[in-house]
Parts: sequence; structure tokens; C-alpha cells
Amino acid sequence: MRPLRALIVSFLMLCLFTSPGTGYAQEDPLPAPAPRPVSLNECVVYGIGNAFDVQLAKLDLYIAQTDLMYEEAVYDTLLYGDMNYSEDRRNRLSVFAGNDDQDNEYSAGLNKTLYTGTEVTAEFSDNRLWDDTAYVTQNPSHTTELLLKAEQPVGVNAFGINDRRKISLTKLAINNAGLNEQDKIEAYIARVEKAYWGMVFERRSFNIYADMLQKAKRLHEVNLKNFNLGIIEKVDLVASESNVALRQTDVLLVVNAYARAKENLKLLMNLEDDVDIMPTKDLKYVCIQKELPDCMKEAFEQRRDYKIAKTDLKIKGLDLKIESNKRWPEIDLTASMAMNGIEKNFGKAFDDLTAEYRPYYYAGLEVSVPIENRQARANYDKAKYRKEKALVNIKDIERTIITEVVNAYRDVVSYEASIVYLKRAVTLQSEKLKEEEKRFSYGRSTTKHIIDYQQDLSRAELEEAIFLLKHEKSKIDLNRYMNAILPKYEELL
Repeated sequence: MRPLRALIVSFLMLCLFTSPGTGYAQEDPLPAPAPRPVSLNECVVYGIGNAFDVQLAKLDLYIAQTDLMYEEAVYDTLLYGDMNYSEDRRNRLSVFAGNDDQDNEYSAGLNKTLYTGTEVTAEFSDNRLWDDTAYVTQNPSHTTELLLKAEQPVGVNAFGINDRRKISLTKLAINNAGLNEQDKIEAYIARVEKAYWGMVFERRSFNIYADMLQKAKRLHEVNLKNFNLGIIEKVDLVASESNVALRQTDVLLVVNAYARAKENLKLLMNLEDDVDIMPTKDLKYVCIQKELPDCMKEAFEQRRDYKIAKTDLKIKGLDLKIESNKRWPEIDLTASMAMNGIEKNFGKAFDDLTAEYRPYYYAGLEVSVPIENRQARANYDKAKYRKEKALVNIKDIERTIITEVVNAYRDVVSYEASIVYLKRAVTLQSEKLKEEEKRFSYGRSTTKHIIDYQQDLSRAELEEAIFLLKHEKSKIDLNRYMNAILPKYEELL
């Protein structure tokens, strides 16, 4: 038992010397820094510079922009070369053939496709031959040759038309990628705005509940004095004390909701955990200054999905032309010219190449016609249906824009009308509570009436705050459907 008793005594001594109020207590932590006031604009600007969603949207655009370089690679200049050596000591049937043949060949050239679709090639080569026979004129011998060649398609990809169409198609796709990036950024801004106003709402809710708690405490203090004087019964004292406990519960819950709202906004802004923020704005009733026709006109002018759909129709039209051209037969005009020089050493052979003009010419026509041509016909039909699908998609987006803008505008207007009545209700509830408090001070009212009227006022104030928040969010939704959010921040970005 002694070891157990010693362990208990040690634990008690540890608790004694480390508990608050003793000389061995831990130092009080440093006071937490005051919350940093932030405006909505600051949250948006900071978030765009740090948010992961925005970074991903920009990377998607950068990836799409590389497609243009990929398509333009068809016009890249190609430098190629070749070098080989062979030696042949096999037995020969002819007595004039040597027993050892050595062949060295070197070549280098440039190949490029022009914007007209013409493929041009310039190649220089040197072929060194050596044989141990005596029946050759020059041993060793160098044959230098300069070759110029051009090939022009006049059927499929006639004069490079498909190559140019693919580049135009890629530029349109990059334009759509840029619109997609802007739309993702605007969607992020809308989330930040809603999160910010959600934090503002929770802060206002806290103020409402805190005010109700103070009213409940004052009522309980009055009841406590009256109970000690024997003016009221215990049931009124218990009711007011219970009311204080309930209001304290409400305050605790709304403090947690306010903290959650701040954390949600900090997550969107990619802020550090140790940074505390608070809003600089409050929920206010600001009437929309636009009519429905103006909103509709702005939506059709600015909606990015509508622009993307119309651009996609152009893309599908170009793709249809490309696939239509691919049904043609392959017809290539080819022409080449060459000249050479043959001497015992390379230097003289090269001089002979340029000094004596002994050209070689070739011109030809190459035709390739697939009989069934099923692949080209299938791709053409697919491109045709895709273009028709793009047309249907535009009509669907037009109907969607009309529906979304009309519904969002109606939400804004209905919330504005409701807020007017709610503000009136809050004023009346406040006046009702004041009048009842006067009656209570004269002993003509009860604790229950005061508590009920306090709750009526808090419910009205909360309902007003809820509708103000819905009004702000409905305006954000309307601006989102009109794609009018991002232009508000372009000067700040």
C-alpha cells in the first residue's frame, strides 16, 4: 500500500504546485491579437492572389495556350542528317571487281512546310567510294550533290488550308479557355461575397442575441430586487432566470456560428489559421437600380457560356470544313532539281558542283484515291452532327439565360418588398416592448409578457437580418447570371 499512497501524494503535490494561484503556476499566455478589420474588396483581391481555385483556373488556361504552339509546329524547320560507312570484302564473280569496297556517305538537309502547304527540302550529300581494283577511273572518288525538292498538295489539305484552319480552330479554343478561366474566377468571387455576407450576418446575429441577453439580465435583476421586497412571486424570478440561461445558450451558439463563418471565409482566401478577421460592413437595405429588360440585355451581352457556345459553333464549322476537305483525293505535285560533282577529293568535287552546271530535273503528279473512303465520310458526318448539336446548345443556353435572370430578378424584388415590411415589424415590436416595460415598471404587466415581447423583438430582428442576407445573396446570384461580378473588381485586380 505504501507505493500506492506515495503515488497519490505525489499526484496531489503536482496538482497543488501547478494549479492557478500558487507560486509555481504557469505564466498567463499573451493576449490574442485584435481581429483585423477586412472589407469585401480586400477579401476578394487577397483571395484571387492566393486561392487555389484561381490558381487552378489560370493553370488550365496556360495548358490550353500550349495547344497553339503544338498546332503551329507543322511549320517548324527540320534539320536532319545522315552518316554511314560500309565495307565489303565478299567474293565477286567478276575479275574486274575489287576485293575490298569501302563506302562513306554523309548528308545534311533542311525541311520546312510553308503556309501555302508547300513542303520544301534542301539537302547536301557527299559519297566517298574506295575500291582496291585498278579498273576504276578515280580511286577514291567523292560525289557531292545538292538536291532541291518541293511538294505541293492540291487535294487533301490543298495549299495548306487544313493546317491554317486547325490553327484558327485552336485560337478559338484558347479564347474559350480564357472565358472559362474568367468564369471560374467570377464563381470564386461570388463564393467569397456570399461567405463575407454570411460572416456579417453571424456578427449581426451575435449583436442581436447579446442585446437580448442584456435585456434578460436586467429583467432578472429587477425581479430579484422585487422578489426580495416581496413584490413578486418566486415563479416570476425563476422565469426570468430561465430566460437568462436560454439567452446565454443562444449567445454561445451564435459565437460558434460566427467563428465557423470566419473560418469558411479564411479557407476561401487561403489565410493562415492564426489570423483573425472581422467585417467592416453591416447588412443594409440597398435597392437594385436596374429593370428586368436592362438585366436581360446585359446578360446576353456578357454571359460567357453564351459566348463560348457561339465560339464553339465556329469551331464546329471549321472542323466540318476540315473533314469535308479530307474526303477529297490526295493529289500532290512534286518537283525536284539536283546537281553533282565527282572528283578524287572532296574539295575538287565541291568546286565541280558549283563550277559546272549539270542539273537534274524531275516533275511528277501523285494521286491517291480511297475507293470506299469510309473513315473520311464517317468523320464528316460526325462533324456535321456536332455542328447541329452546337446550334441546339445555343438555343438551350438562350432559354436558360432568360429563365435564370427572370427568376433571380424576381427573388431580388420580392426580398426588397419583404424587407420593407420586416423593418416596419421590427420598429413596432421595439415600441411594443418599450410600452410593456413601462407597464411592468408600474406593476401592470408580468414577467412572462416581458419575456414574450423580448422574444418577439429578437425574432423580428433576426428575420430582418435573414432577409437582408437573402437579399444580398440574391443580388450576387443575379449579377452572377449576368456575369457582372468580375467587371466590378477589374480595376482592383
